[in-house]
Amino acid sequence: MQLTIKEIASLFGQELDGRDTEVAGFSIDSRATNPGEVFFAIKGQNVDGHEFALQAQEKGAVLVVCEKPLQVGIPQVIVPSTEEAMIALGSYYKNKFDCQVVGITGSAGKTTTKELTAQMLSARYQVAKNEGNRNTPIGLPMALKALENDTEIFVAELSGSFMDEIPKLLRIVRPVVGVITNVGPSHLETLGDIDGVAKSKSQLIESLPVGGLAVLNADDPRCKEMSSKTRCKKVTFGFDPEADIQGRLIDGLITVKSCGKAYTFRPHQDSIHFMYDALASMAVATEYGIPLKECVEVAADFKPVEGRGTIIINPTGVRIIDESYNANPVSMKETLRSLAAKPGRRFAILADMLQLGEDSEKLHQELGEFVASLRLDGVYLFGNLSKRLAQNCPRSLHFETKKDLLDAISPRLSSGDWVLVKGSNGMGMKEVVRSLATHANKEER
Repeated sequence: MQLTIKEIASLFGQELDGRDTEVAGFSIDSRATNPGEVFFAIKGQNVDGHEFALQAQEKGAVLVVCEKPLQVGIPQVIVPSTEEAMIALGSYYKNKFDCQVVGITGSAGKTTTKELTAQMLSARYQVAKNEGNRNTPIGLPMALKALENDTEIFVAELSGSFMDEIPKLLRIVRPVVGVITNVGPSHLETLGDIDGVAKSKSQLIESLPVGGLAVLNADDPRCKEMSSKTRCKKVTFGFDPEADIQGRLIDGLITVKSCGKAYTFRPHQDSIHFMYDALASMAVATEYGIPLKECVEVAADFKPVEGRGTIIINPTGVRIIDESYNANPVSMKETLRSLAAKPGRRFAILADMLQLGEDSEKLHQELGEFVASLRLDGVYLFGNLSKRLAQNCPRSLHFETKKDLLDAISPRLSSGDWVLVKGSNGMGMKEVVRSLATHANKEER
């Protein structure tokens, strides 16, 4: 990184004695600290990073940023808040690079949209992005290590779990392009209700400069309302015939129309939510001058991110749709619709949707009604909240353990069947995927 420990100390009004050292990156986990990194002693709900500074030193950390003096043998910078220090340092470091930022947020589809957008823009530009789930005020500064002198565009996925989270992220990267994939009932424990979700996401659009670009979902009423919150240019995407980037999904084929041109392709992930992610990415890329045809080619070749729609064929020919990374009511319904449209026998293994607040039980009951309306050959449930889902889905089976669930479904499966596995990340449904897909390879089409 183009940053030294004395430079960091100076940023917070302090001086360090001794030799200056260029830092290799930022770390918040002493177990994963690499030589040359700065260790930030973050005080979390369950773990206080101050207790692990010595371990970080042993792993090769060259500086500790902390909230109190520590007994370590490396320089330390003491600040009132280590989280605020990460945000300030992230903002400072981003300002070293002359690149534009594309900010992407929404209740579902953020990661896939980020990956697609970065790939499409890479055809003409030097592009960097925040890897993995480094989309929080702590994670985003760590992701800025990807910036290089020739970086022209940084594509940033932005979390919005708390009302003050997006403003913190905006202080770090200040996007000129803002993308809202959708607004749905997610993180209701912290945002209250769906209007709170919309308010959180809209902060990205409100922050855009007059010369910026807002990319909005034309099929989502709350997204459309955000167009009044900015004076910058707006581009829309969706099924809506008035959308700037219009899409259709029929029999696994996506057709994209824009400016009198139309292209049809078969994606590796033939679902409605992938179509929306692809359209949002195309809306950004075409505004940067990437021809629509090239965008379509990228979308056609795109392989889903693990846990977000990856298709796996196990040794007996069963097709497993791995949606184990996360779940909320919007993504659940979209994924289940796609499952129900597939040929052959279709099974759903569903677990709890977490962080939905006081409406959690109601939302699971509503999902049960939706699942009951679909033509599925079996619905297998796991988790306490999913018991509410089962109440409104008479054909479903609920299990207390994943092992019992697997023991029940496995004998029913045969070659050509489809099995969707979906639940919030905290439910650990990746274990179910691994068990079903033992010794399988990801599908190649």
